[in-house]
Amino acid sequence: MVSLPSTTEIVTGLGGHPSLKIQIIEESNKHSTVDLLNESSEHEKEAVGLYKILLDIVKDESIYIEEYARGMIKAEEMHAIEVSKMLKDFSIHV
Repeated sequence: MVSLPSTTEIVTGLGGHPSLKIQIIEESNKHSTVDLLNESSEHEKEAVGLYKILLDIVKDESIYIEEYARGMIKAEEMHAIEVSKMLKDFSIHV
């Protein structure tokens, strides 16, 4: 199994400087298990969308970054599937 490089490694490898800004995450004040899983599911979907945008931007420009984006899309989609399964399991046992 080959591990994917971090985004920071790619950015610095291309001569850039990663941002040190921390993204603001809105607090929903909902802390039930189902609420947290639903929130996680939304974050996974948003991440997939962002990586797909990256893939579109670098298509036919950088195979290395294309493969990185595909790998991240795969990982996020797998996370989304796991969250979906947890939501189904939770709804069955409640």
